Amino acid sequence: MDNLSKEYRHKNMQSIRSKNTLPELLIMNELKRRKIYFAKHVNKIFGKPDIVFRRKKVVIFIDSDFWHCNPKKFIMPKTNVAYWKDKFKKNKARDKLVSKTLKKEGWKVIRVWESDIKNNKEKVINKILTHYGKIIV
Repeated sequence: MDNLSKEYRHKNMQSIRSKNTLPELLIMNELKRRKIYFAKHVNKIFGKPDIVFRRKKVVIFIDSDFWHCNPKKFIMPKTNVAYWKDKFKKNKARDKLVSKTLKKEGWKVIRVWESDIKNNKEKVINKILTHYGKIIV
């Protein structure tokens, strides 16, 4: 049984953002600070990547540990398990399809876990810059 009231759970779920999450903003602000230009949340590119370097043909997805099932951090909800299993199965299948399609179209796809940003933002930035083609100092 859920330990939150139905109304509070509804309000909680409504407040979950799909764009401009804290991990996204941390990475975007660091890229801006380094004067690296990018587009964000590009609807015209399949999968709507969080960050796009058009000239370099690099896209970045910043994946939530919960919604994208980070194997090191994910905990399955204890209520309504059938619903959640189906939901997460579809999320993972969509992630695979998006990555595969973009790679076929010539894009370099980088997927980053939100917990990796929280634990070691500099390491994530270095990974992005390596694929972007910048020399890391």
